[in-house]
Amino acid sequence: MYAARLRYGVLLIIFAFHSTINKDITLLTFISISLLSLTHHPSIHQQSNREPYLTCHPIAKVKRQHNASEALYRNIAYYLQNHLPIRLLQLSDMVLVDRAVLQEQIGDKVTKGSFFCKESSCVCIAKVKDELKYSILSHRWGFPELTFSEFGKLHEPAIQSTPPSLNATVAKMEQLWGTTRFKPSLDKLLHFREVSAERQCKYGWVDTICINKESSAELDESIRSMYAWYRDSHICIIHLSQTRYHFHMRGDAWFTRGWTLQELLAPKQIKFFSSSWKEITRRKNDKDLSDEEQEAAKKGQDKPPLWSAISEVTGIPIDDLLDFKPGLYEIGKRMNWASRRTTTRVEDMAYCLIGIFRVNLSISYGEKEGAFYRLQAEIMQNSNDQSLFDWRGRVSAYNSMFAASPECFSRPLGFLTNNRPPANAAQNSSGAVNFERHVSRILYYKSEFPNWSGWRGSSATAFTILAPLSTAGKYGVLLLKQVGVHQHYKCLKIVEDAIGGELPARTPSEILIK
Repeated sequence: MYAARLRYGVLLIIFAFHSTINKDITLLTFISISLLSLTHHPSIHQQSNREPYLTCHPIAKVKRQHNASEALYRNIAYYLQNHLPIRLLQLSDMVLVDRAVLQEQIGDKVTKGSFFCKESSCVCIAKVKDELKYSILSHRWGFPELTFSEFGKLHEPAIQSTPPSLNATVAKMEQLWGTTRFKPSLDKLLHFREVSAERQCKYGWVDTICINKESSAELDESIRSMYAWYRDSHICIIHLSQTRYHFHMRGDAWFTRGWTLQELLAPKQIKFFSSSWKEITRRKNDKDLSDEEQEAAKKGQDKPPLWSAISEVTGIPIDDLLDFKPGLYEIGKRMNWASRRTTTRVEDMAYCLIGIFRVNLSISYGEKEGAFYRLQAEIMQNSNDQSLFDWRGRVSAYNSMFAASPECFSRPLGFLTNNRPPANAAQNSSGAVNFERHVSRILYYKSEFPNWSGWRGSSATAFTILAPLSTAGKYGVLLLKQVGVHQHYKCLKIVEDAIGGELPARTPSEILIK
């Protein structure tokens, strides 16, 4: 086939040579028709239809690389829009860059071939993630703090012929804020840049300057995404402003703030720094314990001093501190963690728990205690964990079944616990589930059994919950009484007795206290 095409081409060249000498119009016409028929030869179409991108033609190579780059661009855009904060602080020149700028910067490197990989697109994305890894600051706010609008004065006018150098930027920062009330905030920012750069981070995120709080849409997205941003950060830098040495940590106010709960639990890597920005420990990552240390900590044999102190202060078990998994279980226990903390805004006590429970909650400042009511309602709608109702104290103004604030979970009654216990829940030899971990409830009203001796001293509004104890064959009767005008109950006593024939057996049900 190829030999025939070659001979056909040679004849055409000979005819063309003779036609130019003899000026023979007929031959020229024949050549034109022949060339046209050659371009439509079936063998050519068969060759082109095989696999145009497998040929070694230079144009095909460019086309193949272009298509691969387009796919990579899409993957990069998806990563930037869904896994990175809205804007980051570029540590090389202390300039705030948003996702569009980051996409342009990475796009330039893709065009130059820096992130083009023949092996796998996953390898390329891994390189992009490494290029965009960011540190994140966790701190207790001072007053005043540098804000997004205040920080914008640093690079006015916005359009500059050449990007400023780091030294020039720092000098301008000192000129703007070095002798003002923003001095402590400036020093904190510069120290954060320094320790982040030491950990090979080109970008950083600080809540005070990276969120434009004048935009309600941006504030809403930031609050609802903040847990994920801390989780996906390369490292979380925790500045303890009231801690000079490690034994001062217990009294640091950082452990009492609402927002710092998720900042402690979410990151995979964290590093504690003292008030003078000295490392609290010698570890590169304070959560990085050896397997032996983690196993000993779980058994309570040899607890790491740092995490033992943090666990004591926060009330959070060491295994949750080192490897926390958010979700809608062990609600009461996690609410108890939050009960030890405070926020400046009432609504923030609910908003700071969005990531802990992985719920979707809109942000609406001004609703005050309504935010915590909406949080509990959202949890109840998506979870069967009864420990949500294990609280005592002030009733929510929106629903008497709910607590007014996380503070109500500080002293739980201890009988409405998580009904989805972990796989390794403690059991005795008889197989009965520990009363502290699981409750199957049967509801009895006094009006049904007025002669039962267990009702002595109670009113007509009292009722009991029957729950299995860890002792095989025995049950605990929780006597509750209605208080107030709402359907709110308190526990009067617990009777740990075997139930005789006075109360008939019933099928356990999921009856909520209302």
